[in-house]
Amino acid sequence: MGGNSSKLPDSYNIVIIGGGFAGCEFAMKLKEKSNKFTLIDGKEAMHINTGALRASVEASFAKKTLISYKEMFGDNFKHGVVRAIDTNAKTVTLVAGDEVVTYTHLVIATGSVGLFPAKLMMTTSTADALLLYRKQVEEIRGAKSIVIIGGGAVGVELAGEIATDYKDKQVTIIHPHHFLVSGTMSERFQKEVKEQLKILNVKLILGERVMNTEIETELAIRCTGLTANKFAYAATMGDKMTIKGQLKVNEYFQVEGCENVYAIGDCNNVDETKMAYRAGQHADLLLDNLVKESEEKEKTPYKPGGTMMLLSIGREGGVFHLPNGFIFGSFPTRHLKSKDVFVGKYWKESGLKCPQD
Repeated sequence: MGGNSSKLPDSYNIVIIGGGFAGCEFAMKLKEKSNKFTLIDGKEAMHINTGALRASVEASFAKKTLISYKEMFGDNFKHGVVRAIDTNAKTVTLVAGDEVVTYTHLVIATGSVGLFPAKLMMTTSTADALLLYRKQVEEIRGAKSIVIIGGGAVGVELAGEIATDYKDKQVTIIHPHHFLVSGTMSERFQKEVKEQLKILNVKLILGERVMNTEIETELAIRCTGLTANKFAYAATMGDKMTIKGQLKVNEYFQVEGCENVYAIGDCNNVDETKMAYRAGQHADLLLDNLVKESEEKEKTPYKPGGTMMLLSIGREGGVFHLPNGFIFGSFPTRHLKSKDVFVGKYWKESGLKCPQD
């Protein structure tokens, strides 16, 4: 936030679509600046999906990955799904009852969509989410052999969780590339990840696609790529989207050709690897710039930096990749992420108490 303690003008009525890492970060900080805002989301709770894979193997963990929007934001939270945005009339329309919500400033933070267990569907209730993870825990517990389809960060972290907790299971990752996680990561990073998986007896089948590979298994879990969640804006802002479904923004996150409309997090087209910490950076800078704009001060442009990643590999392992390409192994990663996969961080920021086992 840059230490800016100024308030926003009473004339600002900010609507935030999406309560993921970007939307919640923005709304939490916005509470310090104004009480005239509405956060809209189809779920009842923020899903801390950095903990989703731990919740897939540990029965009591799922409840720690869900923070109630109502408890965080009270009457500033509206439960619903946006189906259309009218940037001329400055309104958003919800699916249920075609309810219309007006705004002076709109922050689109719809994030990305993907497959369970890494992601939940847009309207998943808290009760249903807990049930889904309970079933996933039971399926993994009951399978002697497990194939994970996809060797991105999600697939690698899930393999690490399973192999750490169940050393008697055969865990295999099938991935179409010869690198894991991302091709932008250094060779040292790749080597360290593969070595840690080897220690856990995780089998790697790289450079192969599932359709070309035959392997017997009792359970297969798809962990393939994420895509931009465009449901809220695709119908009415299609000309503002890239071919990947992301909204085109400038260096201040303003959507191309749209006054007072911004996109932060995974749903914008900033050229960088999409990660939770970057979604938070987007949120903090946007709010700081809104305050500066209201005071007629010069705004700060966003400049993407090098890639930093904390990849957990079970509770005890992981790799820390710094923007300069340097890496650290299990010890710092365990203390920074693997121990609780960031759920404690987000509960602390929410001001609420994390449920215990």
